[in-house]
Amino acid sequence: MNARSTPTRLVDAGTVGKEAPTAPAPRPWSLRSRLMWLAALTTIIAWLAGGVGVLIVTYNEENELYDERLRDVARLILAFADHEIEEIRQDGRTDGVHLETASTLDPRYAYQIWSKDGELLLVSHNASRKPYAPLQHEGLLDREIDGRPYCVYSLRSADGATLIQVAEDESLRSLLKPSLGLWGLGFFLVSTALLLLLNRWVFGRAIHEIDQSAQQLTNRSPHDLRPVRTDNPPRELQPLLNSVNCLFSRIQRTLDAERHFTAAAAHELRTPLAAVRMQAQIADRARSPQEARAALQGLVSCVDRASRMIDQLLTLAHVDSLAPNSNAFVPVRLDRVIEQVVRDLSHALKERNVNVDLQLDAATVPAIEFGVGALIRNLIDNALQHAARGGRVLVRTFAREAEVVMTVEDAGPGIPESERAHVFERFYRLPDSETDGCGVGLSIVQSVAAAHRAQVALDSVTRGGLRVTVIFPKARA
Repeated sequence: MNARSTPTRLVDAGTVGKEAPTAPAPRPWSLRSRLMWLAALTTIIAWLAGGVGVLIVTYNEENELYDERLRDVARLILAFADHEIEEIRQDGRTDGVHLETASTLDPRYAYQIWSKDGELLLVSHNASRKPYAPLQHEGLLDREIDGRPYCVYSLRSADGATLIQVAEDESLRSLLKPSLGLWGLGFFLVSTALLLLLNRWVFGRAIHEIDQSAQQLTNRSPHDLRPVRTDNPPRELQPLLNSVNCLFSRIQRTLDAERHFTAAAAHELRTPLAAVRMQAQIADRARSPQEARAALQGLVSCVDRASRMIDQLLTLAHVDSLAPNSNAFVPVRLDRVIEQVVRDLSHALKERNVNVDLQLDAATVPAIEFGVGALIRNLIDNALQHAARGGRVLVRTFAREAEVVMTVEDAGPGIPESERAHVFERFYRLPDSETDGCGVGLSIVQSVAAAHRAQVALDSVTRGGLRVTVIFPKARA
């Protein structure tokens, strides 16, 4: 049976049992290095592009200048051509050669004058006897004569009897002498170096504030939430610093609230837990079944109280997570939530023999249903705790303009005006309160109202007791 062979890896005996060395990971570039290299590359490219553009424009302008000069030479020679031809004929010469000097014609030019019949009438001493260009052509034309590039300009006289062709060696046209090129190269190198140094200085100053801010964040402890301070931050960095400092401030407030909540919750839970322990000890030491039954009933009552307190604490922690800009807002029928809460509390209402009167108009508000339910539950439960046995609690809802109003009234002792500013504080209880609450019910109400941008007001009713009014906006701004 044939088996597929597997490749064999040769291992050096000296490396057996040793971990193969790994190449160090490449160090990532810093933001400063990236910006500086990007600025340097951009500077060089822009400077090269600008230099090439200048050279192209200079070359074109140079050619235009020489072309115009060539036209002027042709027009000038043609203006005196008839006189020169006549003088040569009077001298009895037949070669048609005109001898120029440096003062009459630049040696870089050579010209020919032809008749309309194709007869050569006049030439310069350095000109060829063959036409530089076709005799029927007029204007500028690039030609190669004797292996060298020439620019030829052909111009016919006003009467059409003669045609002049002026040729100029294009190799003599360049204004960019080698010395000028060296000066340009030197200027380019020096200016590029200066620009790179300037970029390094500018980006160094700009990144300095970022480095300073990063250094502050790196060196501080995880519990240090002080604002980040810089000497002179650039305008573009200021929004980032403001956002970071604002985030630190919110985290600090959250941590302070959590510490306070944890400490207060632990303190509040000590009382019901101590009561549970005491009732359990009484039941354990009971001398008769009746004493044990009474102790167990007290134990159940203490457990109920602790359970209610824990529920309120968990609700408060959940309510704290509600944000005013939450995307969980949906249309909520306030009257239906109230009816459901009353059904959920029906057992407690029967135990205390308290009746709840509902006068509910259909009202819809944009809200988080859990939050609204927690608010209503705590208001009705608070009224239930303070109402006398056989008393009544009135819950009303109605709409007015852009608001939905809910009121909860009870016939209990009420809250003195001097205490109304403090009852919304967490774990605050009235000095003479006889209820089993832990002082977070109205705190939950206030937190939910703040999350929904609602208003909460406390006042007294004419028959005694407390009226709590909550005003919800119909539409969130």
